[in-house]
Amino acid sequence: MGYIGKKPTDAPLTASDVTDGIISNSKLAQDVISAETALTSAPATTDEFLISDAGTLKRIDYSLIKSDPTHVLLQTQTVTSGVSEVDFTSNINSTYKIYMFDLINLHLQNDNVNLYIRFFQGGSVDTGSVYDFNYSRTISSAGSIGIGNNGNVTEIQAMDGINANTAVSSLNGRMFLFEPSNTTFHTQLQFHLSGTRDGEVQMSTVGSGRIDETAAVDGVRFYTSSGNIDSGIIKLYGVN
Repeated sequence: MGYIGKKPTDAPLTASDVTDGIISNSKLAQDVISAETALTSAPATTDEFLISDAGTLKRIDYSLIKSDPTHVLLQTQTVTSGVSEVDFTSNINSTYKIYMFDLINLHLQNDNVNLYIRFFQGGSVDTGSVYDFNYSRTISSAGSIGIGNNGNVTEIQAMDGINANTAVSSLNGRMFLFEPSNTTFHTQLQFHLSGTRDGEVQMSTVGSGRIDETAAVDGVRFYTSSGNIDSGIIKLYGVN
């Protein structure tokens, strides 16, 4: 139907009345899918996606398709120059039942040193004679197996006689800290470490330690019996 002059206000709108590109996003209702707004972070659990189910368009909550990581990276400390200790004094709380540390290519200042661990309680490191530890040690050259253990001492010893101060030597391993926020049981640590010993022979230790107190643990300190940690990376994860 044609009109002479201005179209009546009650006349139906036809395709010819709308030119290409004349309708902008600002003219559309919020429930129209326009992709005008972009997400700048991970979707919320209740955010929705559109999918085609055998040709039928449906919406689905992000909660139904997202995957929860088993290991959540909480903190990374990278040592680039000599430090006497590496402290983790945040992110260790009641959020996770298990916390994991990865020690990656720790390069030490001195030869023939021990790796020690202490715990923080209430924000302060506990230096009392309250730690017990034990580990088994395997050395490649002699095929020998040894042990290390002690009780009521001032630190957990996780490795002894480390030679990681030469250009090609380093200390690596993984540790698990179990439910540090509990106040019923002694907090325990398990570890599996590898490194080199005098004469550049390969050595590994598997063991555990604990603090003989029930106060919540909220931090961990790594250090050696002498000298600095010159370089390396330590990562802290929460384990679901």
